[in-house]
Amino acid sequence: MIFGLIGKNLTHSYSKFIHENLDIKNYQLLSINRMDEVLTMDLDGFNITNPYKFDIIEHLDSYDAIVKETQSVNTVLKKDKKLYGYNTDYYGFSSLLEKNKINVKDKKVIILGNGATSRTVEHFLNKNHAKSIIKLVRSIKANNEDLLKNQSEYMDTDIIINTTPVGMHPNNNDKLLINFHNFPNCKYAIDLIYNPYRTKFLIEAERFNIKSINGLYMLLMQAKKSEEILLNTKVNQKVIDNLYKKLIDNYVNIIFIGLPLSGKSYYGKLLSNELNKVWIDTDDKIEDYAKIKISQIFKLSGEEKFREIESYVIKSIYDKQGLVISCGGGVILNHENTNLLKQNGILVFINKSIEIINHDNFDSRPLIDSLDDLIKLKEKRFETYTSISDLVFNIDEENPFTLERLKETINEFFNY
Repeated sequence: MIFGLIGKNLTHSYSKFIHENLDIKNYQLLSINRMDEVLTMDLDGFNITNPYKFDIIEHLDSYDAIVKETQSVNTVLKKDKKLYGYNTDYYGFSSLLEKNKINVKDKKVIILGNGATSRTVEHFLNKNHAKSIIKLVRSIKANNEDLLKNQSEYMDTDIIINTTPVGMHPNNNDKLLINFHNFPNCKYAIDLIYNPYRTKFLIEAERFNIKSINGLYMLLMQAKKSEEILLNTKVNQKVIDNLYKKLIDNYVNIIFIGLPLSGKSYYGKLLSNELNKVWIDTDDKIEDYAKIKISQIFKLSGEEKFREIESYVIKSIYDKQGLVISCGGGVILNHENTNLLKQNGILVFINKSIEIINHDNFDSRPLIDSLDDLIKLKEKRFETYTSISDLVFNIDEENPFTLERLKETINEFFNY
């Protein structure tokens, strides 16, 4: 039996990985330019993504009640030469909110976009008694829509949900659709994009202390329901939970930040070996690029030139996935660096007590000549490290480093 995903640009998709880790072992990613191309393919069923979730409907022999309400299809079963359409995105979105304990009843909600996926989200919100729903769009098509430029008129919004492809890989750095300054009451920002792990939309939401949620779990749960339809089977939830962890492990970077001499490179290499991930040390990358040692860059060209090369290196690696990255101590001085790194990873602040840092290695550190320099550097940077990090890993006399404790801390962050 042959199944696959139909779409226009599928470079961002994890669907092949997901379904081949469930029960479909020959799952294909099939990019098409016209809807009628799929009708000639020898498939037993398929998933379908934008921009074809609506276009497929006219070719179906039958479809479920949710499709009727949303005019959006993402799963098609071929049986006895007939095509049956289903909307499993509804189940996926419902599962995403349930996992994150979000109740939309009596909430004021903004949906960004008015495509097929937005109709699924809107249907769920209506069924679950949201107080108000407004779609902010570039071009108005319905009564409950308004232009993005009028967003400041909805300051009392509780939840904002992005259903557009804005910010999706490979266009990670698309311009933001909204300004969170306009939404002081917003509690949740949900982006149905899952690649990158955190879009600019979600990173910006976190800056305003708004809980951010990506679409990875929705993707996984809609795939669960889809597979049950295509194979006429039942997928155990424990299998899904394990696969969710596997997706995180495979695609999300673990990024160490912290003071010089705090062991970021040592711990990064240890963790990469343990998790079977590729390890990158940004200082090594800088020296590879400059063809000289970092101390020489500082001596010959100064710190400004070094930071310029450092930012170039960050831009060259931030969109890679499944890495362990050890960063130089000053990478956090450039706000753009940390925002880029956050897109595909979590920032782990290695907060190592100065009392147990090795004090015999100052010679290779261009900004540190003595213990006093290190203390001053910590005073200067500590607040930045803590404010931008996703989690803080403390290492001191009472909490000595162990690889197992580091792994447990990371697992707790992902709520495994």
